[in-house]
Amino acid sequence: MPIKRDLALRIIKYLLDNPSFHFPFLIVCQNYASGLYLDDDFVEIVPQDDYENLLQNPQYDTFELWENLQNLDLQTLQLLSKGFIEKILNEDAMSLIEKSAKGYRELWQLDLCESIEIEEYGLNEFFGGKAEGFEESLEILKMSYKKLT
Repeated sequence: MPIKRDLALRIIKYLLDNPSFHFPFLIVCQNYASGLYLDDDFVEIVPQDDYENLLQNPQYDTFELWENLQNLDLQTLQLLSKGFIEKILNEDAMSLIEKSAKGYRELWQLDLCESIEIEEYGLNEFFGGKAEGFEESLEILKMSYKKLT
């Protein structure tokens, strides 16, 4: 699976900071030169050996994740299971926020923006504010997801 340079570096940094964490993927980089070795193919990145070199050399910008499902530990299996279950149930953060935004947007009524009934007006403004908050949150999540993938 292709990933952007920024995401690859974040993953590598996380793996360096959390050496006991088992990441079930190999991070590979195309045309990566480690020492005198240069290859047009993808080369596996070893976080403790390659991180500084990758940081200093922005020409290394073609990364992929390759599955490495050998020796899975309990925490990794739980994380994988949770991701699949969220996908199947469609209850990830973005879909929940989107449902809330739509729900509040449906409750909000344009004609009540001019209401002289303070309770009607206030409740309508509340619904509109909640809808806007969820919509803005959804946009932020979408933008950050696009940056990472």
